[in-house]
Amino acid sequence: MAAAKESEIELGSIQEEAVSLGNIIKQTGDCGTFQIIGTVISTLDILVLSWSMLTMAYSASVPKFTCVVFQNGTNVTSSDTCNVNGTVCDIIEFDTSMRTIVSEWGLVCDRRWISQTITTIQMSGMLVGGIFWGHVCDGIGRKPTFFLNVLALGMANLISYFSVNWQMFASMRFIIGLGCAGFTTSPLMFEYIQNRWRVFLLLIPSFDLWASVMAAFCYWSRDWKMLNISIAVASGLAMFGWFYFVESFRWLVSNGKVHLAQETIRKVARVNRRPEPNLTKLSVVIEKEQKEAELTKSLRVYSALDLFRTRQIRKTTLLFAFIWLFSAYSYYGIALGVQELSGDFFLNLFLVNVIDIPGNYVAVLFNTWGGRKWTCTVLYALGGVFALLVGIFKFINLSISGTALNALALGSKLCVSAAWSVSTLWTRESFPTVVRFTGNGFVSSVARVGSMVAPQIITLSRDIKGLLYLVCGIVCLLSTGMCVFLDETKNRDLPDMIQRHQTRSDTRIKMKHAQKY
Repeated sequence: MAAAKESEIELGSIQEEAVSLGNIIKQTGDCGTFQIIGTVISTLDILVLSWSMLTMAYSASVPKFTCVVFQNGTNVTSSDTCNVNGTVCDIIEFDTSMRTIVSEWGLVCDRRWISQTITTIQMSGMLVGGIFWGHVCDGIGRKPTFFLNVLALGMANLISYFSVNWQMFASMRFIIGLGCAGFTTSPLMFEYIQNRWRVFLLLIPSFDLWASVMAAFCYWSRDWKMLNISIAVASGLAMFGWFYFVESFRWLVSNGKVHLAQETIRKVARVNRRPEPNLTKLSVVIEKEQKEAELTKSLRVYSALDLFRTRQIRKTTLLFAFIWLFSAYSYYGIALGVQELSGDFFLNLFLVNVIDIPGNYVAVLFNTWGGRKWTCTVLYALGGVFALLVGIFKFINLSISGTALNALALGSKLCVSAAWSVSTLWTRESFPTVVRFTGNGFVSSVARVGSMVAPQIITLSRDIKGLLYLVCGIVCLLSTGMCVFLDETKNRDLPDMIQRHQTRSDTRIKMKHAQKY
């Protein structure tokens, strides 16, 4: 009798697994034609994203200019200054080899704050977008949200091309920030790719490759308008992906759109040349999903306030929030402050972006060998030391090779980029399940503040030499210290409840205390 009961339970488990959403998706193909073509098409979307995010590294750069003052019927000139012998410029003539928004609207001297403030406005759009698009994505679906962002980026870049003043351009940068934020809230392909292939996809540095290509394009065009119109064209081409990509199967099921869910899964199976999955029991899955949704609603709803409810969760939240804030400042500060480096601007723009490619593999290697805590501690420390050296040498105006300073700056960028990648994983693993999404969203929002501050420090660095890297070095070393107080999560069970998260930490503290005696 007992054996029969066990068989019944086992059979029930098998049947439940057979009609689970994940198993239905798996039956359509692990990594087939649909996934490969979709991934290739997605690279164009990554071009739109990376160029839109980083275009201000070129567009806000300051070309060489000449100050012209009329004195006694003659012209007196001086290069890259705002006055001649104390007299304010009558005319500012820009080097025509580069066309940026600075030369377009004369954003130098008493107007020099404007160009980097526009970058801050873009980053504020990303802050707002991170909050806004998550709700839109849950309401109308992943696919419409994604392509709405592609359309927004295309239209905003197109309108930017026709901007008649910096105010109009700045308003478009805010919309571009909104659109960039939406890319991270509505991923399309990951749901249809199995876990073993997701790691491989993450190792493909599409964003960094396209950012490096952007540097080459800037070298060729040397025109901020060409950059914007190119992004608009790429966005228009990316919109054709609407006819290939499908809606999230899980979203369709959770919203009761059974017919569309069936059509979606059949298309994936057809493209992959796989047998059509058995969808006769899909109604059972939907009923199960609805019961789980009702159960979730009946349970306690967690909010951002719960991130500060206990001592342990409060410590985790605050430390990761500051680490992300400091990481965002350092990453975008170095990426957008290309003119702080010595030598050719376009070569430096390329190197600042391409250095992130080996950074991805450094992150994977260190993380696999040493774990999250050790990796972040070491990388933030190295990044901080490299940045401090650059800042100090610039501040005291020490005679040192520009190539050596550039190497230190690029080393700092590599370390910060790699450390931030690992800390992203570390953050997700550190928050209890009930507040994991909330916690990750909170620290991500705080990070946007760091990216908003970075352009302003770039402006100040024109007067206080080395300030950008001095601040970068200090905050990276602060991040190093903060990592010491966080728990390692590699090869450990993830906490489910806040109480468990608290108990695990307290138990470890008590054990350490007991070992002293």
